[in-house]
Amino acid sequence: MKVTVEIPDALYRQVKVRAAQEGRTVRDVTVELYEQWLAAGVTQTEAERRAAAEAWLAGWEQMWQEINALPVVDPRSMVQIVLDERR
Repeated sequence: MKVTVEIPDALYRQVKVRAAQEGRTVRDVTVELYEQWLAAGVTQTEAERRAAAEAWLAGWEQMWQEINALPVVDPRSMVQIVLDERR
């Protein structure tokens, strides 16, 4: 099955370089990681899901504070600046 997934450019470049160094394709690495994840069979508890959700929300709140601390020139460009700095 063919799937399209968006990942950060820098991450993809690192994966592509390492895969090439090992004589592998990005597809092979991706399939291997999916297989490992499924084989692990680890499921999250409700507490782990809640903690992950809280950490995710805290990250967004932190980014929002960073955006609000920037001088307002054009709100859309400020969001883009913060996102670009985090990549």
